[in-house]
Amino acid sequence: MNNERVGVVGFGRTGEALLDFLLEKKLFENIFLYNDDAINEIEIKENYKKNGVNFLIKENDFSKLEEMDLIILSPGINARTERFNKIRERVKIVSEIEFASTFINSKIIAVTGTNGKSTTVSLIHHILKNNGVKSVLAGNIGIPFISQINDISNDSVVVLEVSSYQLEEIINFRPYIAILLNVTPDHLDRYSSLEDYFSTKLNIFKNQRKSDYMILNYNDNLIRNYRYRSYEAKRVFFSIKEVLEDGVFVRDNYIHLDFISKEDRVSLDRVPLRGVHNLENILNSVIATRIMGIESGNIQESIKGFKGLPHRMESLGKIGKVEFINDSKATNVDATLKSINSIDENMILILGNKDKGGDFKLLESSIKQRVCKVFLIGSAAHTIYNQLINIRKKLNFVKDLNEAVNRGYDLLKQKGGKVLLAPGCASFDMFKDFEHRGEIFEKEVNLLRNRVKNG
Repeated sequence: MNNERVGVVGFGRTGEALLDFLLEKKLFENIFLYNDDAINEIEIKENYKKNGVNFLIKENDFSKLEEMDLIILSPGINARTERFNKIRERVKIVSEIEFASTFINSKIIAVTGTNGKSTTVSLIHHILKNNGVKSVLAGNIGIPFISQINDISNDSVVVLEVSSYQLEEIINFRPYIAILLNVTPDHLDRYSSLEDYFSTKLNIFKNQRKSDYMILNYNDNLIRNYRYRSYEAKRVFFSIKEVLEDGVFVRDNYIHLDFISKEDRVSLDRVPLRGVHNLENILNSVIATRIMGIESGNIQESIKGFKGLPHRMESLGKIGKVEFINDSKATNVDATLKSINSIDENMILILGNKDKGGDFKLLESSIKQRVCKVFLIGSAAHTIYNQLINIRKKLNFVKDLNEAVNRGYDLLKQKGGKVLLAPGCASFDMFKDFEHRGEIFEKEVNLLRNRVKNG
């Protein structure tokens, strides 16, 4: 391998982790980094150059990737384009998770789906660690898989959050447990249709064997109705609505694991996560850890001690009678719909930012029933306004989160209620990412709290 040329594409968190790994292991004699945009981190760039990394910047250097023996993609890079197709026949292209998986012999639990991935992998990781398992959390949750290789031993369990982008360029990547949480319209600026997006998600199962497990959402029509004849793994369906013989379901405040035993169940008492969508995340975490041999009673106790992730139906507390809820991670319409439907009382919804091609008409019924006002922000505000033609009396334009927080409080402070940030959009028109958006929301809530407290 030492005489080969490797090209890393994308200089984000994953790109840097790949360079660090390649330099440490001395796997290739020549290492190249291609990035579409100029790299502003001059000191970091110069350090890599001193260590032998060759930088290819902007489109005019792209053709040099044709000279590589291997190209490794960072997750955000779209290789389903004409420029990559031209070199695909001559150069092997893989995703970072494919490349990283070749260096371990550990069992992998991989979780994909449109919504709920981060909460699910975090809860699985929490339960495993609580019960003495050497669990390593990585993937799309913000920890590059390749950066964790040195910490993974044969008796470790790797818990991976996997996006559709990361599944586009896999060859042999094989999880022991693969979970498909849900599939709803998202990233339609990258995929030609919902079916195209779904087919990419299905790559998570393609290398599994008969000894492996695929966990599937029975309540998702697309997932339930698909024929899985070409896949070898054992199929386990879960449902929060229906009783499933030989599956997993909820009844009488218990999760029933009938695929293991009719007597096997986990109580939902004192579960710390709110919302219907989080119930699905809990079901999947229970299934995965039960397959890994954790006893039901121990799983139940572990769940009680789990704290939800920031920016995911996170309560920021009350100011007087008004509670503020940060669900900035709701970056598509389906996530927003589930957030709205998990709250019963009087509510103001903050919606908008950068449109991803979502169908906001799907929110109309729930907004009619549950939401008294909608504040529209960002570049998608007028698009949303034009789609929600039947509830325009509820829609109001606001310039930023400061205005949304303060107006929401003023409208609800007498009778009480909740102000929910569940934007249904990407954040990049006004913020660095969904975390930044959630942090600004929390900052505005805290500023309001101090003003009210000080009169």
